[in-house]
Amino acid sequence: MNAALALKSRPAGSVPRLAVHRLTVTDFRSYATARLEIDHRPVVLTGVNGAGKTNLLEALSFLSPGRGLRRAKLSEVDRLSGDAGGWVVAARAETPLGPVDIGTGRDMAAAPGVERRVVRIDGAPAKSQSALADYLSLAWLTPQMDRLFLDGASGRRRFYDRLVYGADPAHAGRLNGYDHALRERARLLKQGRSDNRWLAALEEQMAAGGIAIAAARQALVARLNQACDVALGPFPRAALALEGTVDRWLEEMPALAAEDRLREALVASRRQDAESGGAAEGPHRSDI
Repeated sequence: MNAALALKSRPAGSVPRLAVHRLTVTDFRSYATARLEIDHRPVVLTGVNGAGKTNLLEALSFLSPGRGLRRAKLSEVDRLSGDAGGWVVAARAETPLGPVDIGTGRDMAAAPGVERRVVRIDGAPAKSQSALADYLSLAWLTPQMDRLFLDGASGRRRFYDRLVYGADPAHAGRLNGYDHALRERARLLKQGRSDNRWLAALEEQMAAGGIAIAAARQALVARLNQACDVALGPFPRAALALEGTVDRWLEEMPALAAEDRLREALVASRRQDAESGGAAEGPHRSDI
């Protein structure tokens, strides 16, 4: 599918600080190539089933860190009838840091069996996809998320952490670092390797990063509750709270003391974690 869409601007106020003005996709899902030229007004995509509306929304979602709104493997996004070039999404955006050109796509130079996403900001390669959070803040609700507050906590954490990106762009990098240390520690414990220095280094990283993650989440909870408190109207006001052992520690003691508590808990639970996988305590156990 080849497509182009231009929405002409009408006289209006100043352009918002966050806006995507041009979106281009190549070998992305059903599109061989497509380009949208849009302005600051809200955009509604309409069309018959299978026209590619959600594919364009998914392309937008790749302008932020993560796996996009469908949480697909990178190879699943490639156009089936395309060549081996891999998919690409490019955008021209207005951001708090000024206009920026963003490009991202599947790294075709990665080793066989390895899927990696590359990101370019104004033509320069970014160290990681976490850099996207410095420029754009995106959040979404899809039909698959209609049980967000009924199903398991992991979906709620993902949704809420994406909101935190908007207030604290460094949150994405902290999450990636914590998840990497969590997986590496679980691998060592499962293999029965008793390298205490290596485990201690990973647990130090998890303790410092984990408390920073919890603190960023709590900071946004406070802001959202403040906004709810001043809302007018007869509809009942929401009250948000984070539930988890780490969150309780952070409320009861200074951050450094909470780090020490988490580090001690990780050391004490090594045998249990070796059997169950993961870690018994940490921000990955929190719920909202």
